[in-house]
Amino acid sequence: MGRLGAVIAAMMIFAVAGEAGAQCAKEGDELCQSGQTYRCEKTGSELTPIFQNVPCVVNVPSLTGTWVGSGHQSPAGDAGADWSIAMTINDGGASIDYPSLGCGGPLSQTSRDNTSAEYHESITYGRDKCIDGGTVTVRFFKGNLSWTWVGQADGQPYNAVAVLTRQ
Repeated sequence: MGRLGAVIAAMMIFAVAGEAGAQCAKEGDELCQSGQTYRCEKTGSELTPIFQNVPCVVNVPSLTGTWVGSGHQSPAGDAGADWSIAMTINDGGASIDYPSLGCGGPLSQTSRDNTSAEYHESITYGRDKCIDGGTVTVRFFKGNLSWTWVGQADGQPYNAVAVLTRQ
């Protein structure tokens, strides 16, 4: 490698260190950056990420799993404004149960990416207790799911919100 190549390589190392440097919270922490592991080490008075030559994988948040929480509906329905939710999301589809209301059914996915999804709800049991045909939207946020539901019954619009946690 010529002199110019060495200078460019050194600049690239400092650029990577500078990017990851802001993420070093304490000595000994390991970071995964661009598929490579860096370990936070003390260099003088600063914490610097040191390249470890070990590949790593960044964990992308996953919607897959069973999520539970309490929904709040506006306006309140016959069963009140607050009720329990258990939602299961897998690669092939999703389902929802409202245990305290005694209803639920499958969800047909209408859109999805790594951190959010939208579903059309079909209430298949307890149809007399719940509104059928609503739209459920979930977004992964700080380890939980932000959950919204929009639908209508007898011309009256309803909406509901919840924060669901992974069970």
